Amino acid sequence: MIFGRKRRGVVDPAEAEEETLEVAADEGVEADPAILDSDEAEAREEAADTPEEDAEAEEADLEEAEDALDEEEAEAAEVVDWRADGPFDAEEVELGDDQVTRIDLGSLIVTPWEGLGLQLQVNEATRAVQAVTAVWRNSGLEVALFAAPASGGLADELREDVVEEAEQGGGTATLADGPFGAEVRRVLPQEGAGGEQLFHVSRIWFAEGPRWLLRGTLLGEAAIGDAEAPLVSPFVEFFRNLVVRRGGKPMVPGELIPMTLPESPGED
Repeated sequence: MIFGRKRRGVVDPAEAEEETLEVAADEGVEADPAILDSDEAEAREEAADTPEEDAEAEEADLEEAEDALDEEEAEAAEVVDWRADGPFDAEEVELGDDQVTRIDLGSLIVTPWEGLGLQLQVNEATRAVQAVTAVWRNSGLEVALFAAPASGGLADELREDVVEEAEQGGGTATLADGPFGAEVRRVLPQEGAGGEQLFHVSRIWFAEGPRWLLRGTLLGEAAIGDAEAPLVSPFVEFFRNLVVRRGGKPMVPGELIPMTLPESPGED
């Protein structure tokens, strides 16, 4: 909303006459005292200060309007729900018999599409799944789930950590607008098999839910395109369709929430 100056009212003929008398007096033209009673003289004296008072009032109105506009913009920024279209908490959706193929990893439910590959990073000692990577063509999206404080704010901390680590490793990391809020665009130096200088490019998304945080790291060719690029948009949709089943176990913010291996066909 754009605020303008307050609109002035309709000029009264009597006030117009007083204004004419003021101008005449200012220009040195003597007005007839007979036509000025005490009330008119007082009004004339008050009117002499009107231009300065109007200017001050208008300036105050402009400052008030600018403050209101700044507050509206701040409120608009605060109410943006980056998870409005997912990823979701299990309490926010109904996973009924909708004939959609999903893979249940315990704390995380994924919805693949035909032709998508899934790779699970498994801790050999505990058999817990630490991350899942969706692979399609020459790109991938690695997803990990973490505990987060109920008050939020973990995403901002993790972004700062990623930027700092990248710079310490001789690379770069910058923040940019992404489909889930601010994303980190990271470039790390990497030595090739023949000793040549290569670069590892990735984009990192963060989504915070009720006491959980999802981190998605986009790799390969898709890490170079924007959110609407043909290689990127399927991964955006995959990330949006994730459903988190955190559970009520107390955990330290930032602690990895493990997933479980999916049940094989025929298992109880």
